[in-house]
Amino acid sequence: MNPVDFTEQLVIRLSHTDAVGVIFYPKIFEIEQELFEKWLEAGGFSLRSMLDGSLAPTPVVRCESDYQMPVRVGDRVAAKLIGVQVGRSGYTLAWTFSVDGNIAMRTSVKRVAIDPKSGGSIDLPDAFRKWIVQTQNQTAPIS
Repeated sequence: MNPVDFTEQLVIRLSHTDAVGVIFYPKIFEIEQELFEKWLEAGGFSLRSMLDGSLAPTPVVRCESDYQMPVRVGDRVAAKLIGVQVGRSGYTLAWTFSVDGNIAMRTSVKRVAIDPKSGGSIDLPDAFRKWIVQTQNQTAPIS
């Protein structure tokens, strides 16, 4: 992932599609998860640190996607993190996915920091919040 503008180029593979070769709707969330992990790494964090307990885990609590046009096997897609919303315990990342300069899909995913023992929400850790706010300042706030 380009840490300057949070973009990533990808190619839609057969494994991303349905029987007619068009992206299968839940696959966009698998792609978003990969982008999320790269975004974490760009900020000096990792999914592993969330899993081993050194950083509060932030599971997905809401995800949505809009599809403006079919995306097919072999399409080259430009993914871009376009906005961030941050709260006390949660944050949302909003992405666009473009083909030939045209937005094909929009996706947003909200994650919330939790205490792994209780399952309840907790404040975002300070260093992680700082990365989220920095990303928001480099992209755009969303409401």
